[in-house]
Amino acid sequence: MPPHSLLLCLLFLVQISMSYSIGGFTYDGFSDSMLRLDGVASISSRSLMLTDGTLQSIGRAFFARRFDSVSSFSTTFVFVITPPYPDRSSHGLAFTVSATTDSLLDALPSQYMGMFNFENTGNVTNRLFAVELDTILSTEFRDPDSNHVGIDVNSLESVSTHAAGYYTPNGTFSPLKLISGEPIQVWVDYDDSSHLVNVSLAPYLQHKPQRPLLSTTLNLTSILPSSVYVGFASATGTLRSIHRIIGWSFSPDGEAKPLDYSALSEVIQDVRRADQRSRSHIPRKVLIPVVTMSVTITLVIILALYVYMKKARGSGEYWEIDCGSSSFTYKDLVSATSGFSDKMLLGKGGFGKVYRGVLQTSKQNVAIKRVSPESKQGMKEFIAEITILGHLRHRNLVQLLGYSRHKSELLLVYDYMPNGSLDRVLHGQNKQILDWVCRLNIIKGIASGLCYLHEEWEKVVIHRDIKTSNVLLDNEMNGRLGDFGLARLHNHGTDAHTTHLAGTWGYIAPELARLGRATKATDVFAFGVFMLEVACGRRPIEANDYGDPVPLTDWVTNVWESGSILKSVDPKLEDYVKEEAELVLKLGLLCSHQAHIVRPSMRLIVQYLVNDVLLPDFQPSFLSLASRDEDFDQYIPACPSIATTMTGLSGGR
Repeated sequence: MPPHSLLLCLLFLVQISMSYSIGGFTYDGFSDSMLRLDGVASISSRSLMLTDGTLQSIGRAFFARRFDSVSSFSTTFVFVITPPYPDRSSHGLAFTVSATTDSLLDALPSQYMGMFNFENTGNVTNRLFAVELDTILSTEFRDPDSNHVGIDVNSLESVSTHAAGYYTPNGTFSPLKLISGEPIQVWVDYDDSSHLVNVSLAPYLQHKPQRPLLSTTLNLTSILPSSVYVGFASATGTLRSIHRIIGWSFSPDGEAKPLDYSALSEVIQDVRRADQRSRSHIPRKVLIPVVTMSVTITLVIILALYVYMKKARGSGEYWEIDCGSSSFTYKDLVSATSGFSDKMLLGKGGFGKVYRGVLQTSKQNVAIKRVSPESKQGMKEFIAEITILGHLRHRNLVQLLGYSRHKSELLLVYDYMPNGSLDRVLHGQNKQILDWVCRLNIIKGIASGLCYLHEEWEKVVIHRDIKTSNVLLDNEMNGRLGDFGLARLHNHGTDAHTTHLAGTWGYIAPELARLGRATKATDVFAFGVFMLEVACGRRPIEANDYGDPVPLTDWVTNVWESGSILKSVDPKLEDYVKEEAELVLKLGLLCSHQAHIVRPSMRLIVQYLVNDVLLPDFQPSFLSLASRDEDFDQYIPACPSIATTMTGLSGGR
């Protein structure tokens, strides 16, 4: 063949697999052209294979060129997930729009899906938007709704979710099994003028549904920078799933070009033939080492479990914990949740999932936290929550009813809070607006609960993770503080023995970030940020017009310096008492002062909130003072504070 003919053939093949223009690109099957691959991702059988079936692996692929503007973008792609078993898979894949590919290098596999790790999930500095196709299923009970689609912003906690499926032309919802091994097409569209994100799914070769599966209002301009990368992230955990992208079209402005289904069908056939070859032929030289290694690992695990159980029994920590709560059988909790059905799912986080349940004997509604084996919240946190919360009794604390365990699973049973978390209500995730009376009542209630923990119980309890997502609302919209997995207790008059940094960024006091020492004062700092968040309706850290993260305390202080502090009150509040709002805002700033010695005790905070004691007058300049007692005395002559002892601490978590 003449050289020029060979060159034309090569150009033609590239044209088949990928077409690209300044306005976007289309892959009808994949080559290495214009792709940045990371982790175990590779091009195989003309498909983009994000994970190759290895355990605890991450695979990512980004279009190599950065887009300077994605004002109203549109994308569609076809994926295939090949699970190791018909009813189990891990952990899914996600379409991502990210400020940089480097920010994902510290990401973890399993539930973090190659996008986040246990420290940075929830940080606004991630500047990442994703549509996740979550396929992790219960290991005991199979439910077709257990896989779902979610819209994520900087966090593993989706702002909007729905069981995987699509709406037929007559409006009927038809579920889809993401791990069926069959190709499925996804459409993601964002309109910058309406700030509307639409996500749709359909079986391969079916038309795009008229009604989207998810439709959520998000201002991505305030979340993402002007210049972004687009691509995919995927991860496996303890199961050998393979995640593939068969075809992909993207447009940064306008509708994405349609995919060539005849070309994609050939790619799908190639993928199926490759899978059949890999399943039907396992070389003996590979099989023998694998079997030998499996036997060895099994023996090591059995030995380790024996040693652990023997040690646990000897130390008195083997499950029978003195917590003041009755235990439930695993069978009771399975029955209460209809087999941990996704229809009973209330939410999920780094620890696992929370389900609503109805106890069969008493017909009582409960919430069941199911800590997954891969959770960052392990045995120590589980025992801490049982031991501490099991003895506490206060109207503004979530009541622990009992616990259970099954094999490697840990379960906690609480009172059911029908109105969910304050975080979801406050920030509009369920389209409910809290009036001022309700917000002030919640602030007073949580202050009373913290006063009980710090001052009134037989021991001092340092919560260490006070935030709106850990405040749940009962049927009368009263706030109750929960999640004591990070809490530590000590005797009155002594220090807490913890030197490990814990908490959530935005709520962490400066001395805690610097020294890792949790005290009453660090709890008060977090409560101060909490008060500001409730009054302002803004998150603890938000990006400014230049994309830089700004702490809520700084934002409120700047508003105060520019005029009236009341201008920082949530604009959704049409009616509020100005004197009460001003008290909450100034008290929130005082509690979150950079110097721990200035922050008032929880008992004094409660007195301020109920007007038993008047809040001393101070100016914004007082908030920037350093830790010098004479400066504080000059500005606030009589401001009792915690006067927390910051002695050397050892041990702990």
